[in-house]
Amino acid sequence: MKQLLIFITLVLSFSISSLALTKKEPAKWEGALIVQGFELKLIFKLHQDTCLLDVPMQGLKDYASSECMIEGDSIRISFSGMLQAQFIGEYQGDTLIDGNWLQSGQSFPLKLRKKIELKRPQNPQGPLTYKQEAVSYFNFDRSIQFGGTLTIPEKGTKHPVAILITGSGQQDRDESIMGHKPFLVIADYLTRQGIAVLRVDDRGMGSSTGQETLKHATSYDFALDVVAGIKYLQSRADIDPQNIGLIGHSEGGLIASIIGSKRNDLAFIVSLAGVGVSGNRIISSQIKKSLTRSLPNVTVDSIISFEKRALNIIMHEEDDRRAEVSITQALIGPWIANQDAAVKEYFGMKTVDGFETIDTKPALARYKMMMIPWFRYFIAYKPSEYLPKVKAPFLVLNGEKDTQVLADLNLNGFKRIFNASGKTNYKIKSYPNLNHFFQHCHTGYLDEVESIEETISEEVLNDMSVWIKEQIQN
Repeated sequence: MKQLLIFITLVLSFSISSLALTKKEPAKWEGALIVQGFELKLIFKLHQDTCLLDVPMQGLKDYASSECMIEGDSIRISFSGMLQAQFIGEYQGDTLIDGNWLQSGQSFPLKLRKKIELKRPQNPQGPLTYKQEAVSYFNFDRSIQFGGTLTIPEKGTKHPVAILITGSGQQDRDESIMGHKPFLVIADYLTRQGIAVLRVDDRGMGSSTGQETLKHATSYDFALDVVAGIKYLQSRADIDPQNIGLIGHSEGGLIASIIGSKRNDLAFIVSLAGVGVSGNRIISSQIKKSLTRSLPNVTVDSIISFEKRALNIIMHEEDDRRAEVSITQALIGPWIANQDAAVKEYFGMKTVDGFETIDTKPALARYKMMMIPWFRYFIAYKPSEYLPKVKAPFLVLNGEKDTQVLADLNLNGFKRIFNASGKTNYKIKSYPNLNHFFQHCHTGYLDEVESIEETISEEVLNDMSVWIKEQIQN
């Protein structure tokens, strides 16, 4: 989902190698920091006396350190600016650094391992058997120009086409994440099967303008961006206007549902790990799934009870300041005094000179992010208001090890809504051992996405292709 992950202002992790001092190319190390149940993966590149930080999940790249000191086996890296943080660690041989990340008066243990460059065997290799065209077009009021790539089969004159819609965060046309390019792989596969594909840089990314609009943009605005793509395709002589469909991943599936509820001219919709329950249920389920990785169920249940309470306040209090005050009052009230040590630590309570005190800043920073227009729109989203109005054939796919959009929760949500509305032209399928990106995996958590060579399951690619062709023929 767009910006569902905690941003860097909470805490970070990173990596370095003393061996890099004698090399021209930066040495790459990586680490993952778990804070309040959320995981953030970082890549650090050390070159001479400078460290550059990448945060793949947030689109941050080459954030320069203000200090980088290596003395013997010890290393210290400082970051000024928005981070105001420091890492202090000790080398444990050539492949491991053991240390702590310091930020906002808190210390977090952090292990860094040498980064290994991995293969991406599914990325298309030339020569291509289809045409590839760089395209551009404007939105309805010409305030935003979009840049993308249209791949078109060599044979035929009027082609069916799928528009790909990205998931969380502003992303490029390939939905690039952790070295993978899922939309590039999907476009290559479908185009080889005779289906044209349009993939586009999100507004404010790559060749698309509109960066200045993102502060107030919501999923509804992103839906209008996709509609601009539909209109562009309808204007082309080599596209069949009766066979234009949508493929949305994660929040992209939600966006496809919004569009489908308002248009009767779509040939098909494919939801890849899309949203089948309300936005606030998605958020609470994400938090719970992440917390159960490291905390006992009784602790998780207590935390989730407050998270739901905070989400409810944000949903029903439109004024940000009033919402913040209400959450603060709830947090510092009698509730937390009766919780176990792990719950207290999660919300920033600690004992100083024998007295319990609570630092609400980290938790409130997270809740403030939930008050931005996009997040408010998302948690208020109810699929029951959109899915019953969708006339297009609908394919719903989910990996059973998805830790962000839980398969059982969301697939049952789709099924319940479709059945209640009398919709029959839909298909639902889940895949064992596939994660949020439809990779074969072990745990389904984000920290293993990059290490997996597979970008997207061949079975999923084939299922999409076969189903789309069936809808086009019908």
